[in-house]
Amino acid sequence: MNAQNREMLWQSYLQGDQEAYSLLVESYLPLVKYIVGRLDFKLPNHMGQEDLVSHGVFGLMDAMERYDPGRGAKFETYASLRIRGAVVDALRQEQWAPRSVMDRLKDYQGIVKDLEDRGQAHVSQKEIAEKMGLSLQQFSSFLAEINRISKSSLEEFLQGDDMTDISIGGAVEDIKSPNPLEEILDEEFRRHLKKAVDGLLERDRLVISLYYYEELTLKEIGEVLGVSESRVSQLHARAISRLQMELEKYMSFEEDGGE
Repeated sequence: MNAQNREMLWQSYLQGDQEAYSLLVESYLPLVKYIVGRLDFKLPNHMGQEDLVSHGVFGLMDAMERYDPGRGAKFETYASLRIRGAVVDALRQEQWAPRSVMDRLKDYQGIVKDLEDRGQAHVSQKEIAEKMGLSLQQFSSFLAEINRISKSSLEEFLQGDDMTDISIGGAVEDIKSPNPLEEILDEEFRRHLKKAVDGLLERDRLVISLYYYEELTLKEIGEVLGVSESRVSQLHARAISRLQMELEKYMSFEEDGGE
């Protein structure tokens, strides 16, 4: 379908034409399959590629319903984030992130944000653990789980199988994709991710850079910073939490962007 025909369908769809909506969804199926094909995930035994495509289509339809042409973003860029998000959410529900962990992550994000809003830049693990109703041992286990999830899930969501897609390391180093289609889909998101990384506290940003770009272990980062491994784990979890909140703002399309 050429650009002119697609533009006509968009105009009809925005005026309430459901047939135009169906034709648009069909026209974007190659985009869904392209994005699903780029995600290098180990699938559960009961899931196949077509299952991921189905979840991606749900993300596409969600993007079409939420998209506002007046904001100036290209639909393909916005839809690609929704499609990826829908697929990753489906996989996360299947195997990676137990609901209990995700619920605790939301609690953690809220507590850290509340404390930082009050001007507490340095919050102890004990203080956060108490507010979450966890022992220090339980809190350490929670941080370890978040680090595992962020490494396997967030990074793989942002990173394609040939290492040319968006990655946190790429945002720090600003690596460019050689594929024109990838650049169209990823450039806007890359800018937002880089802005989010740049907006982190200096030490958090350094942890992200050392962990994802330099590929140091948490223990090695602790030696560089002169702090304990558990402290690095806390800094990493805080940085990932902040990045996730910023990316969720962007993907929701309800907010105006970074602060």
